Amino acid sequence: MVEIDIPAAVAAHCRRIIDEHAEHPLHLAPGSQPPRVMTIAEGYLPLLASFTVEDKAAKGLRSLEEPQAKPQPPVHFSALELVAQEPLLLLTGERGSGKTSFALHLALHLAGEAIGSLRFNRAKLCHRAPRNDEGAVEAEQWMTGRVIPLYLQATGPMRLRELIARHWPDASRVLDSDAWRASGMTLLLIVDECDRLGDAGAGMLATLVEFAEQHGSVRVLALGESGVCKGWVVPSRVTKRGVLPLLAAQQIGYRRRKLGGGTPAQFGNPGLFMLSLGIDAAPNAPHDLVDAWLNAATPSQSPETRARITEAAFRRYAGRGGFDELDIALGRKLRDAGAMVTLEKPFMLSFLAARHLESRPIAETIALFHDDTARWTAPVRLLARRLTAHGATLDALLRGLLSGTGDAGLIGAVVAASMLGETRQADAHHELLIAAKAVLLRIVEDGRLAIALREEAGRHLARWGDPRDLEALVEVPGGSFAMGSALHPNSAPPHQVTLGRFRIGRYPVTNGLYLRFVTQTGRNWLSADGRRAERASAPAVDLTWHDARAFCAWLTIRWRAAGQLREDETVRLPTEPEWERAARGAQPDHAGAIVYPWNGPWQEDRCNSEEAGLNDTCTVGLFPRGRSAYGCDDMCGQVWEWGTTLWGEDMATPCWSYPYRDDRREALDAGPRIRRVLRGGCFSSAKEKACCTYRGSLEPNGFWRGNGFRIVVAPAAPHAAL
Repeated sequence: MVEIDIPAAVAAHCRRIIDEHAEHPLHLAPGSQPPRVMTIAEGYLPLLASFTVEDKAAKGLRSLEEPQAKPQPPVHFSALELVAQEPLLLLTGERGSGKTSFALHLALHLAGEAIGSLRFNRAKLCHRAPRNDEGAVEAEQWMTGRVIPLYLQATGPMRLRELIARHWPDASRVLDSDAWRASGMTLLLIVDECDRLGDAGAGMLATLVEFAEQHGSVRVLALGESGVCKGWVVPSRVTKRGVLPLLAAQQIGYRRRKLGGGTPAQFGNPGLFMLSLGIDAAPNAPHDLVDAWLNAATPSQSPETRARITEAAFRRYAGRGGFDELDIALGRKLRDAGAMVTLEKPFMLSFLAARHLESRPIAETIALFHDDTARWTAPVRLLARRLTAHGATLDALLRGLLSGTGDAGLIGAVVAASMLGETRQADAHHELLIAAKAVLLRIVEDGRLAIALREEAGRHLARWGDPRDLEALVEVPGGSFAMGSALHPNSAPPHQVTLGRFRIGRYPVTNGLYLRFVTQTGRNWLSADGRRAERASAPAVDLTWHDARAFCAWLTIRWRAAGQLREDETVRLPTEPEWERAARGAQPDHAGAIVYPWNGPWQEDRCNSEEAGLNDTCTVGLFPRGRSAYGCDDMCGQVWEWGTTLWGEDMATPCWSYPYRDDRREALDAGPRIRRVLRGGCFSSAKEKACCTYRGSLEPNGFWRGNGFRIVVAPAAPHAAL
């Protein structure tokens, strides 16, 4: 067999990428006559991710300088930087959020760098980008080494290797050759529009992971629409991140650069912002903007003709044909005017599909939704906004969504609850709201649906009134148990500790409960979203150790007045042994294995750790399969939880090491530089830290959005006996 010429094969592949995508159209150049389409090289905007510098730093619970008056403005990583950081990345965003433009920008400049292009190269890959609306601007950072892109579009149920072979016939021979392995090059496999696969997208991700494992020099970037990807169970090795809507600073900068000034269009969707560039007076809502654009793009056409265009877009979105079915003359006019560039964009197709559905019987919409929730959730949400804006009732649509069976009925309840919140029609549909709440509660309590959909269900349930007892306590029996682990020096050695019985909160203290404390006491609380109704059932965060203790004192008084405490009991924070006992139960030391609350190895969908992909707290109790033996929820992931136990001043190594003993490590009067133990990991912690034995720490005056606490009810003086 003749050895393949790797440099020649790579160069030919990279030239093909540039030939195919260099003129990728973004939108019409505003005011250009004759109409001129702006390409990706002219109109690309860097995308920001929901992942921040603080999120990354807090994985290690870095030291916070004291005193700190308030949380610092978030500094967001760009999508490009996440690709450099994460070898297996799923990047999600709304339709029109710029995912395809970003993927092609990345592919073109990496391909150009490989062949020495002057138009596309590494120097033009990175931009100076606004990182927040407070004025932070930083240059993007990229990885070192030679990275060769392979851009694919997931347009159907084709096998991955067949899809790769279609776009790069030599790929298999290249990647399997000794010369490739010795070259030091890395393949970046970019798979765009994974949402087109619907529920099969999760399987594609698993296949991508397997492919990367087989070839050690392969990285993966998958991109998909967030509404569809919500329904996927993402493999634990894949990092899931979302892209942000355009910041106001980005919109202003784009207008200054391309248009010579102007006021930014206040739309969260970058695709809609691009549309607004060609419209003199931007409407008040995205669907109005789409309607205005269609009228402007077809000025000489009748309403009937525009309805035909809308129907063609609907068919294209549904996979039943599309614009080719328009008569030749009309199709030519649209192409000559440059309108087809925008009409064929995925975000435009979903908006026009919703516009078409508005003219059809609701029963047709419901049938489409129940048949394929992944495809039709976005247009159905848009349809609700259109109906509300045009004075129509949502009654039939809501009833139809709630009439489904199986997962379609559960997802229908989530969508219905979202509509009631967005359109502010809850009072007008009280009966339907009650029905939706019952389904939302079932989703939350039973752990039904994929994580992202459960998270949304939890937010809606909190907004409309979570009926669960979020102050519930569970009983932990006294006795001797194994504490610690040999897997990390700060948690070693494993040893036996004996405790008396105690009660502990089933859940971390929630925003709703902590807000009652703040309201009654006037204590300062700098949480960014702790007062939002939809976050009432999520853990309270941005809390110092002193905040947590003050809450415990307040709750002690309240519960004593209500007769919920015995005379010898008090509400306080848990000691380290109490927390670990509640989390691991009676599990012995598993030599060489991490201990989790569910008494077994790591498993998907059991806690809100980094692997869940939320990168934020969520409604408590969303992971019933991860509940501990004594009935505690969210012991791992979610939030790092304050305890009473001392750690020391050095973040890396504890002064109070194991074995646990009575050596003043429970002293409550230690100085402000002495760190206190945090346990359990948080939403940005990987599975190695989101477990029963890993020990974190923070100064008592430190706080951030990933630390909270839960309470213990026991005798006032914490103690443990050896």
